[in-house]
Amino acid sequence: MNTKKLLKPLLAVALSAVMVTVTACSKDSASSGGNEKDADGNYKDKLKISVAQTTEVKDGVLDNEFHKYWMDKFNVEWDYNYVQWDSWPEKLRLWINSGDLPDVASWNYVHGDFMNYVDQGLLYKFPDDWKERWPNVAAAYKLTGLGDKLEELTGGTYILPKPVYYQNKPADPLVNQIGVIALRKDWAKAVGFELKDAYTTSELIHYAELIKEKDPGKLGSKLVPMSYNADDALTNIIMANSEHSRVESAFYRGEDGKFHWGPADPETLTGLKLMQKAYKEGLLNPEFYTWKNNEGTDNFRVKGVAGIMSLGGLASYRQDLDKNMQKNLGVSSDDLVHTAIVLGDDGKYRNLEQVNFWSSLIFSPNISQEKFERIMDILDYSTSKEGQLLVNMGFEGKDWKYDDKNELVSLLPEGTTLEDKYPARFEGLYVLGDDFSVVNPAIKKEYRDRAVQLFQEKAKLGKEGGKLATYDWDVQLYDSKAKSQATFEYQNEYANLILQSGDLETNWKKWVQSKQSLVQPVLDELNSKFAK
Repeated sequence: MNTKKLLKPLLAVALSAVMVTVTACSKDSASSGGNEKDADGNYKDKLKISVAQTTEVKDGVLDNEFHKYWMDKFNVEWDYNYVQWDSWPEKLRLWINSGDLPDVASWNYVHGDFMNYVDQGLLYKFPDDWKERWPNVAAAYKLTGLGDKLEELTGGTYILPKPVYYQNKPADPLVNQIGVIALRKDWAKAVGFELKDAYTTSELIHYAELIKEKDPGKLGSKLVPMSYNADDALTNIIMANSEHSRVESAFYRGEDGKFHWGPADPETLTGLKLMQKAYKEGLLNPEFYTWKNNEGTDNFRVKGVAGIMSLGGLASYRQDLDKNMQKNLGVSSDDLVHTAIVLGDDGKYRNLEQVNFWSSLIFSPNISQEKFERIMDILDYSTSKEGQLLVNMGFEGKDWKYDDKNELVSLLPEGTTLEDKYPARFEGLYVLGDDFSVVNPAIKKEYRDRAVQLFQEKAKLGKEGGKLATYDWDVQLYDSKAKSQATFEYQNEYANLILQSGDLETNWKKWVQSKQSLVQPVLDELNSKFAK
């Protein structure tokens, strides 16, 4: 689920397979029992469908106009199961293994678990003709790449990977949205720090040193020059210098055709040295490694005491930042915030090549045929152009309209979001919101333009001498006991290293050696199967 610069957004990078309207599949979409329609095209039988999502649906919310529209249109009653973010993996694992999975659920894909679930018959197998029956879902599914790969392995469809981008891919190659920071531009001007679209790690450390020295905000001991938690520091300091330092790309195929472990690369040590420098100079908070959730970003957007925060590259993130600063600080962020990409100290751009999926939808193996078909009808509609507008914009004529130039215009009152009006819109079950954020007029145009600009700058820098961690399907879809055991919380491992007394390089080498009993078996397996 990071790039910013001023170009025009790709209003809609058109799908090669043109969007098929929902009528194509809904006309006769219910020949089987339980999904017959009346003369007006309405479903005759009401179905109670259980769904599990990480969107919190509070009491009474399902009574609002938006949710009632979906329930009436598809004649369903929702049995909604809220899954808290922290317990999401374990909750789904328990449901799946115990046979208690709701009819449809959002699941954060884990390849080894998926293959085991298929072998044990714990997931629903789609009918062979599902792509013809539900063409909108099939078109979005095709763009994930993962769907086709898994069909090769399993001989069928058991899962719907969720596409990050569908109609509005912002750049090619697509890179992860992480690695974009926000800094206080009013403070930058006050200390004579140049505003640019991309900074090396050391340049950002220098900015933090300047504001600590000169304290342009007159905050004294309250000032937090670089308000990163451990994961932010990994993203914006270590990964910027070592593209294989994160768990997503730690095992990788090198130029020699053999597999390596990125945390042992000298580039990772470069990042660690910079991180330790920032910590020892008091630029990172003394307790940054203990921060959870929003504690790092709150110093910037809620308390107004931070010089730099990790933002991420989506326009919606930028809009949320603006709303938080207006609400908590009573200021417009446009006057105070500058966004930029982070580079390594060698001037090279690093990031993770973004595969076009995140998480997935799975179905209970015990689901009835009529319930499966009804859910797929809902998904196909939500993935159509009409459905995407409804999910992301609300009702035409009430919440949005087309202007004289046939461009979308939001009709919501200033400062009001669709989430304010219709909370917990989980019915957009499939295509992720990242896609529509590129063109969503409810998000300020300047934020959308800047987000796309930075995505395009990332793509450019990545192609022109950059060091992107490519998405290697062999590695990503390889599963073994050894690989499962060699998964570490790198953000915490790195934080512990920079906090240790003694020489950092010596400590790092000892740490690398201490992990070899777990790492080397994985490298041996990958090299034996895939090395060239």
